[in-house]
Formats: sequence, C-alpha cells, structure tokens
Amino acid sequence: MRKRTDESTPGDRRTPREQALAAFTALALPVRVSLPSIVTLVEQSRKTHISIASSSLLNGTEICGLWLSRDTDDLIFHVETDSEHHRQQIVCHELAHMILRHDEVTGPTSHGVLGADSLGIAFGRSDFRDEFELAAEALADLLTGAIRTSTKEPAGFEGVFG
Repeated sequence: MRKRTDESTPGDRRTPREQALAAFTALALPVRVSLPSIVTLVEQSRKTHISIASSSLLNGTEICGLWLSRDTDDLIFHVETDSEHHRQQIVCHELAHMILRHDEVTGPTSHGVLGADSLGIAFGRSDFRDEFELAAEALADLLTGAIRTSTKEPAGFEGVFG
C-alpha cells in the first residue's frame, strides 16, 4: 500500500462534501456518462482492472458493498438486489473510495478497512459516520446524479415533465 502525500490526507480541513465535490470536478466527466464509462475512467486512473460482482454472502449483513484493493486489480462486491439504482449507488460508493484514493491513506481501521492481508485491503460499505464514508457517499451521490442526468432525453417525457 502506498502512503498518500497530497492535500487529501486525514488532516485535510475540507468537509467530506467539499472533498467529494473537488474529486467530482477533477474527473471532468463528459455530458453523457454511464456506470461502465465511470468504471473505465477509474481503471485508467488507477492503471488496474476492476471487476464487479454480486455476492450472496453479503445478503443479510450490515455490509452492502465491499471493495478489495489488490496489487493486480480491484474487486467490488455488492449485495444481491433487484434494484439497478441500488446496485449503481453501491458500486459508485466503492468507486468513490478509489477516486478519493482511500487505499493510500494510512490510519486507524475506523475509516472502513475491514482487514488487510496478503490479498490486499478490503473496504466495506456499511457505516457512514466517519469522514471517509461520508466523502465516498457524497461522491457516489454526485456520480449517480451525473448518470441519471445524462440519460434523460430533453425531448422525452422526463425532459418535459421532469
């Protein structure tokens, strides 16, 4: 794991929402964006492959999403859900941790690290009371909002009746 040395360290004085907005703005997303295009952007930024899969092992637990950061790739697991919007929010939350580079921040395990071993570091989406989780959730909201906004057709029903 690399230590993070830029301005977004645990001593960062910006609020989680400000951190999320700064990261979102820095992405410079195109007008038309989708979950796959965000995944591709994050893969290019991290120079790694991201795999996303549902896991029945998460069903009935407090964790609805899990990111495993490994040296060779990143894995995102999410609870099984029939709601595409719920799945999208969970995946965007884990992608937000990657965008915010939370795997490069060293510190106490209270920021969402579930465990570290030779496989990598796991971050779970369950508790939103710390600054890392709040920032990731705020960025996930911005990402999913961008996806929703870019899929609306101006001449369609949503564009007229909103």
